[in-house]
Amino acid sequence: MTRLSLLLATSLFTLNASALELAKYPQVFDAGKGISVTVAPSSDNTQALVQVSGINHPLDEVVLLTTIKDRGNDDRDYTTTLNGSAYNMLVKRQGWGGERFQLYLPNTDGFELGFDETKSKEAKPATLLALYEQQKKKGLQDKLSRFDREQRVADFTQQLQQIDQDASKACGNSMTTQVEWSAIDDDKLKRLGVPSFCGEVVRQMASLCESSPDFKTQAEQLKTVQCSFEAQLKLRESDAGLVFTTHEEAPNQGDFINAFLRNR
Repeated sequence: MTRLSLLLATSLFTLNASALELAKYPQVFDAGKGISVTVAPSSDNTQALVQVSGINHPLDEVVLLTTIKDRGNDDRDYTTTLNGSAYNMLVKRQGWGGERFQLYLPNTDGFELGFDETKSKEAKPATLLALYEQQKKKGLQDKLSRFDREQRVADFTQQLQQIDQDASKACGNSMTTQVEWSAIDDDKLKRLGVPSFCGEVVRQMASLCESSPDFKTQAEQLKTVQCSFEAQLKLRESDAGLVFTTHEEAPNQGDFINAFLRNR
């Protein structure tokens, strides 16, 4: 996208946000531990302002403009842009027990939400819209939406470390997944959940350790996994442990890794 077209797209988005007409009745949800979520849908129910309050998190009190995506069967995703990528921060699902709302924030576990009728009646859509526009002028939402490569790598590294820790506990052996981050371009970092790809080897090792105590002896020799994205899915042994090359479109990666580990 050229600089001119990017500026035009940004201007159009700002215009649409400024012209946002909210529905009369917002919804407020309780997430527990003093955390609340206010959802103010647009009158045409295609967008919504969402604000999370009462949590020690960079998104606390920030009013975000989300797009409501209808998934059918009255299921909905409330999607915004965070750190350069589309992010479903709120989801609505229909189940046998009725509708369920769940909140997702970066680097946190999901929150189950309960409807708060009293606070919903007290909420003022105009107040929320005014705060959104005030924060927008300060560039708060724009800052959160811009891609921060350093932060993305830090987040992914933390997720991989947790996967390694869980696998190490299951196998009784210290395991480390190493990623050559400099070889992964910004596009992949935006689009792909790198830990879900590169962490799959130690996840499969943990599964084998839990189901077959004999595999723990083999796991002692496999202390590191070097992961990279290449044209083909491959897994081989090296002096340092395992070398894993993954590809975003390769199917059944877990089965492939599991079979390799069982038959090595």
